[in-house]
Amino acid sequence: MARASWYRLDNVGKFYSAEAGRRTQTVFRFSAEMDDDVVPNLLQQALDSTIALFPGFNVSLRSGLFWHYLEPSPIRPLVQPEVLPICYGLHTGPRSVLFRVSYYQRRINVEVSHMISDGRGTLSFFQELIGTYAHYRYGTSQLSCSEHVPAASNEDSFARHYARSKAASTPTQRAYRIGGIRDGGDPTYLEYHLSARMVHQHAKQLGVSVTSLIIAAVICALCETRPATAADQPIRLTVPVDLRRFFESETTRNFFGLATITYPEAHCESLGAVAALVQEQMHHAATREQLEKRMNQMIALERNPFLRVAPLFLKDLVLGCAARIANRDITAAVSSLGRITFSDEVDPHVRNINLQTSTFDLNFLICTFGDDLSIGIATIFTDLKAIRAFCRIFSALGIPGYLNLNKDATGVARILRSTQLQETVENLRRVREGEANHDEMR
Repeated sequence: MARASWYRLDNVGKFYSAEAGRRTQTVFRFSAEMDDDVVPNLLQQALDSTIALFPGFNVSLRSGLFWHYLEPSPIRPLVQPEVLPICYGLHTGPRSVLFRVSYYQRRINVEVSHMISDGRGTLSFFQELIGTYAHYRYGTSQLSCSEHVPAASNEDSFARHYARSKAASTPTQRAYRIGGIRDGGDPTYLEYHLSARMVHQHAKQLGVSVTSLIIAAVICALCETRPATAADQPIRLTVPVDLRRFFESETTRNFFGLATITYPEAHCESLGAVAALVQEQMHHAATREQLEKRMNQMIALERNPFLRVAPLFLKDLVLGCAARIANRDITAAVSSLGRITFSDEVDPHVRNINLQTSTFDLNFLICTFGDDLSIGIATIFTDLKAIRAFCRIFSALGIPGYLNLNKDATGVARILRSTQLQETVENLRRVREGEANHDEMR
């Protein structure tokens, strides 16, 4: 495959490139736990083979006068032991590559900057890497490139399908924002593993999809832990939707839209009632017509004549502000990649799959592999009460699960101390509010 001398950033990539140089960057991660400890030199061979098919991943971010752009890296990407924190920033300078492959014991990790790809696009890279590694490690048949490497993998599908006449704003009201002590420098990452079969059975009984059931559980957990003073603020979740199925695209670059789920009630109804509401909203929000409005609105902002001629630093400022304003209307994010498979020969050598992402608030990432339904949870809040409430919902349904946490004993102790401090502050606030109300009554 011929290599381009440089690549334009797609519409989403331009928004995320405004984060370049900051401590917080949007990075997401695919992990596969294998049957045996990873053999580094075989993983390196698999990476060499895979990156030759996906040159759009081996790139660095460069800065022009008006826009950032991507330039192929001349440096051979090397696998490395996992020593950095999960989803650690990838862009550290003009020579840094915007993806990373690491390993720890049986686990293989692929971390990718959102500047170059989304979850569905990276899945193709991930499947090829794991399939090729299994070929070298276990002697399986090598993956057919035609299955996972589309010919138009580097296409900018946003630009191709832009229709200015279909752009429309999507007005929203301020949403409930989770409060509490934040630790953006050391987020908490959890893996919550459930039986996919049991979750599917319960969703089927309620007449909803698995994704709708899990989103409903997130809403109920947030309702339960939302303070009474915020009861009138709606809970609003964003759900990324793959646009490839609407526009027949095969790009591995960013190409997704956002559906919005809103729960306006002060008190949570039953899980089944909330799931039915979620399913109804998803049917309306995850349509081509609705997604197209927001997609074209985003591209229209990028192509604004005044913004196009503005210098790069001003573009980064405007795009960064636009992203922060949009985030004010969101409580949390839930993303699902559905069922992930490899080949009949490779699947038996993979124990489980997990997804994670860097976060500015609270994120849930869902995928299924075999009978393992994995929910990657990322949060910057030191108080994990919403996550505990979320897990209790499935325990109450009789669906057993287990959690993995990225913190050691010291980290867990710090979370507990922060939680106790926050509870003390909240108790003092309630006491003061009670005294104030008492004085008013007098």
